[in-house]
Amino acid sequence: MKALAVFALTLSIVPAAYAQGDKQFPDASETTPELIELYEDANAICRGNSGNDVKTWANCAARSVYGTALNERGWCYGKEDQAGAEMEWHECEATSLRFEPLDINSL
Repeated sequence: MKALAVFALTLSIVPAAYAQGDKQFPDASETTPELIELYEDANAICRGNSGNDVKTWANCAARSVYGTALNERGWCYGKEDQAGAEMEWHECEATSLRFEPLDINSL
C-alpha cells in the first residue's frame, strides 16, 4: 500500500486528463541531455532493485515520466526489431519506439 501511495504521489505532476496529441510536459525546464541522464539514473534503480521497494516503484514511475517528456521533444529510445542491448536515445523516426502517454487514472 505504501508503494502505491508513493507511486501515485510521484505521478501527481501528470495531468489527470490526457487528450491524444496534447503534451503533458510542455513547460519542462530540463534540457534533453538532462532528461536522458535522469531517465538513465531512474532506469538503473528501477531495473536493479527489488520490486517490493518503494524506491524501485518511484524510480520506475519517474522513468516513465522522463521517457514521455523525451518523446514529446522528438527523442525516442530504441527502434522496432532492435535488441535491447542495441537500443539508445535518438531523434525519433518512423520505426522508433515511444512511451505510451501517462494516464494517472489507470493506476
